[in-house]
Amino acid sequence: MTEKIEQFKNIIRDFAKIPKNSSEPTWLEICRYPYNRFEEICSRILAFYFNPEAEHKMKGLWLESLLSAIKKTEWYDYRHSIKVNTEEYAEGKRIDITIVSVDYVIAIENKISAALYNPLGAYREHIKKAYPEKKHMLLVLSLNPILDTKPLMEYNFQRCSYKTLFNEVNSRIGNYMAEASQKYLTFMIDFMKTIDNMNNTNTQIEHNFFTENRENIEELITRYEQYKANILNVQIEHIAFLKEKMSNLTKGAWWVWHGWDLGVTFNEKSHKIGIEAHYEEIEGDPLARFHACITTWKKEDWTPYRETILADFAEYNPGIHENNTGENWNRVYVWIYNGKGDTDSIIEVLEKIYNKLNAITDKIK
Repeated sequence: MTEKIEQFKNIIRDFAKIPKNSSEPTWLEICRYPYNRFEEICSRILAFYFNPEAEHKMKGLWLESLLSAIKKTEWYDYRHSIKVNTEEYAEGKRIDITIVSVDYVIAIENKISAALYNPLGAYREHIKKAYPEKKHMLLVLSLNPILDTKPLMEYNFQRCSYKTLFNEVNSRIGNYMAEASQKYLTFMIDFMKTIDNMNNTNTQIEHNFFTENRENIEELITRYEQYKANILNVQIEHIAFLKEKMSNLTKGAWWVWHGWDLGVTFNEKSHKIGIEAHYEEIEGDPLARFHACITTWKKEDWTPYRETILADFAEYNPGIHENNTGENWNRVYVWIYNGKGDTDSIIEVLEKIYNKLNAITDKIK
């Protein structure tokens, strides 16, 4: 068992060393369409930024970066009028993006999550027929490597990765930021972050870690859940004892919620108020501390009692907590007791809190 515990410790230490990604979602991740539509949305975003005359005011940043990424920097001419199309049809199928200049045309098949099953031959023939006098570049822009490169070679398509394109954009962006629309600059950064998150190196390291340590991690989780269950069982047993004891002492209708939360309520038909109490585990001791509070389940129910309770319970130095967010946003907690889990002391405190609150609620209905 000692050897197994050492394995668990090593796993935890190794996991702590893995770089962690920010858990905050990008705006595009929040609004994400299903995967069968996400590539379409990204193509429209790319088309917007590839257009030097669009409202982003970053001029040729993205077009220049793309040409550099595909080794065609000699094609760039800021004087040329550029037309960027999405979903140009070729034999009933859609070419994701076409960039049309005076001298050249770039046809882009955008691949983020789906496999490369598109009719590249039909795309090539369409570009030849539609733009016979222009130089052609047939391109697959992909997030992940293309495993089967035969179609690329057969139909003369070149592959460019998102990483390469983004590197080119980042290397030039400083020259365009001053005049850029801040709104569309923010959108652009959010878009790039979204794509990066889908193929982040740190994420891959984490995936590899879980794959390599799957069995030990699953065993560790199972043992930890059992550890927590044992702690909860001890707390449930003591809460049940306290419920019986307090019910006999006070003759009140004490209740238990989910086994671990002891409570009693007053004035349920008017300004409902009550007592709640529970144990806290510290360093493996299930009964290390005991917490008791006066609570209302609606903030408006707290107002009639506020001054009287704060005065009558002043000896406990009560701490008021009003939830403004989360599941219990409308509740008020007044923490009365936070002490060691000595049963006799707990019973004495709970009885005292009950009697005081009972007297207050008899007067305030």
